Amino acid sequence: MSEEFELLKDEIKTKKVRYISFMGNLQRYDFAFMENEDDPSKVVVIYLQKNRFGIIGKEELRNKGHLEHIFHETQMEADEIRKFLNEIL
Repeated sequence: MSEEFELLKDEIKTKKVRYISFMGNLQRYDFAFMENEDDPSKVVVIYLQKNRFGIIGKEELRNKGHLEHIFHETQMEADEIRKFLNEIL
């Protein structure tokens, strides 16, 4: 590694990842879920088709517009994702 950079953190961790794909009324959705060590009440949700992610808990699901913003989805698609995530989280 170059001497130009001062490493602040460099660690390797093994995590469990849960992959779930489902067919909604509008389209197919593929997600990966990882636990969040900083806040156990939230989960790292990766939207695999769009290559976007968010740290989401029940509070974020209640905030209208949040999923639309982080996943770049329409309100109808975000509502479908929100309904699914309410069951999973």
